[in-house]
Amino acid sequence: MLHLTKKQQNIQHILVFNLTYGERVFYLNEPQYLIGRYPQNSIVINAEGISREHATLLKKTTHDHHFSYLIMDGTIEGGKSRNGIRVNGNKINQCELRHGDIIHFTKEIKAHYYIIDQKSQEFIENLTPNVFSTSQLCDHRNGATETQIIEHTIKKPTFSEITNLASVVELSPIPIIEINNQGIITYLNPSANLKFSDLQKAQLRHPLLQGLTKKKNYNNGSLVIREVDIKDQSFEQHIHYLTKEKLIRSYIFDITQRKKAETELKYHAFHDGLTELPNRTFFDQHISLLIKNCERYNKSFAVLFIDVDSFKNINDTLGHTIGDRILKCFAQRLTSQVRNSDLVCRWGGDEFVVLFSEIENPDEVAKFSQRLLKTFEHPLTIEEHQIYLKFSIGIAFYPEDGENAEILLKNADAALYRTKESGRNHYQFYNSEMSLEIAENFALETELHQAIKNKELILHYQPQINIKTGKVYGLEALVRWKSPKLGLVGPSKFIPIAEKTGLILPVGEWVLKTACQQNKKWQQMGLPPVRVAVNLSAQQLQQPNLIETVEKTLESVGLDPQWLELEVTESILMKNTALASKTLHELRNMGVYISMDDFGTGYSSLGYLKKFTFDTLKIDQSFVRELKQSPEDISIISAIMTLSRGFNMRVIAEGVETQEQLNLLKQLQCEEMQGYFFSHPLSQEEVLNYLLSFNQQKHLIIP
Repeated sequence: MLHLTKKQQNIQHILVFNLTYGERVFYLNEPQYLIGRYPQNSIVINAEGISREHATLLKKTTHDHHFSYLIMDGTIEGGKSRNGIRVNGNKINQCELRHGDIIHFTKEIKAHYYIIDQKSQEFIENLTPNVFSTSQLCDHRNGATETQIIEHTIKKPTFSEITNLASVVELSPIPIIEINNQGIITYLNPSANLKFSDLQKAQLRHPLLQGLTKKKNYNNGSLVIREVDIKDQSFEQHIHYLTKEKLIRSYIFDITQRKKAETELKYHAFHDGLTELPNRTFFDQHISLLIKNCERYNKSFAVLFIDVDSFKNINDTLGHTIGDRILKCFAQRLTSQVRNSDLVCRWGGDEFVVLFSEIENPDEVAKFSQRLLKTFEHPLTIEEHQIYLKFSIGIAFYPEDGENAEILLKNADAALYRTKESGRNHYQFYNSEMSLEIAENFALETELHQAIKNKELILHYQPQINIKTGKVYGLEALVRWKSPKLGLVGPSKFIPIAEKTGLILPVGEWVLKTACQQNKKWQQMGLPPVRVAVNLSAQQLQQPNLIETVEKTLESVGLDPQWLELEVTESILMKNTALASKTLHELRNMGVYISMDDFGTGYSSLGYLKKFTFDTLKIDQSFVRELKQSPEDISIISAIMTLSRGFNMRVIAEGVETQEQLNLLKQLQCEEMQGYFFSHPLSQEEVLNYLLSFNQQKHLIIP
């Protein structure tokens, strides 16, 4: 049997039934009670609608020997009542009872459950003789004690009314504590007794009572609110100083869940939900403190901007779920490589920032970057996928590259951009030229938007010559930008910007339409028809309406498809091989010629000859340029010529600039060429003169 402390014995559990013939009160203490009409039950309620075995009460004891009662519909063996049970209006199968709960056994029959203090019970019992006749019935089967109350006069208050009047404080679920000015506990309501079982023992040493009697200068009714932590729980204590009564009364509110929610909200406000790394907000606060500290002690630190290369392809290929797991693994590896004094933040998407603190020499950051890159030479294994992650790093130093967070981040980002431009999977330190380049690119981007609207783009055409026949058989259309502010801007400057901003789509569509229109005009002027080659960008080839765009362009212009050639590079084909194959196949079926530009510069060029059917291979000018000094390039071109004959394709050598290059190519049986040796890119007026001159001579004389 449990040995209850005096304070625990002061807590009384009571079940009060409201019946037509009066009220019946049961003082509960036994482990189990069976309620119903059956005479052998612990609590017998003889009324219409009550089942023989309607409900069961089970005593539930906590680790600190306090207890409560569970009420169960029917018996513990599983038998159910006819009408069920409702607690506080909700139908239940099983429920832990709390102070003040109302239990409906039928619509008419209900009971109230109270947990009250012995003092309140004595107060009630002192009043009841003047109001009621009572009889105590002892149940010899289990020791349950029943008090039956029969009302003598309607004017007198009922037992439950007195209970309610006497235990307004008792009924409160909020713990209430009173002490006098000497710190002696004068009152604890049941909630306080249940919640803080060590109050009587600890007295003023208890966290809720510490320091209360030291406040001597409060007026009557003064209110003080403080937070108190007890073990893993938090409470808000409202302290009322009742100077006239010489009492200090406290109301205790459990704010544990609120504090946890606040802590969680604060955590999420400063941390990334996926990787659990600090976020931008945390970074902003941390770098501000770091700058102040470094300024005070003349120290330096580095900002490393890190971006995972080609992460979009991973998401598109493996899905966002695996993509998220990859980012988490990346964050873990990255964090494992930094020192305790460093900070790793997720900036957003596939971007991360490292604050590398207290550095003496830039070599420290370089070595860290090299070590980090080497760490990711080992693949990540996720769901049987082995993923080799590549990433780029841009580095800026405080105070050399910026004295505030905004400039440091901007310059680290500029260095990151340069890393990506120079091949990726490496790192770059910031230098001032990078900012100038970025500023120029931004200005170019702004101007380029206007250039498309204002029709500032023009086309030049470079002739393609058959040295065997001496005839011009084609022209490659090359876009130029004639800016009123910047002059003639070459494609190497503005095409990368157009690709990055998405402007390449309207630019590419304009080039296609303009080249087709111009070719048709030359034919209408009676010039010999030639094929015009137009370069396709990667974004154009990915567009689902490319076939429709080409069809509509040729139809609106009235140009036969055989006089249009579309050029693609290996890097473009790599973006989406399946879509590219389908699109190019449909274009060839339409009658458009397809050529592979810069052939031989990629890793998979030979493989693409099997996957795609090309009409023309264009040998990259890098092979032509080194023909004299490089026997290897001669061998490569010879192999390409052999391959092209096997696949029944034409070959064009690009970048022919000298007689010596022409002679070597001629020995290798390459017949079609383009380059400065024959002509620079020409404006449409210059092309007209060039073709008219050719028409008069019938062919070019090739030395």
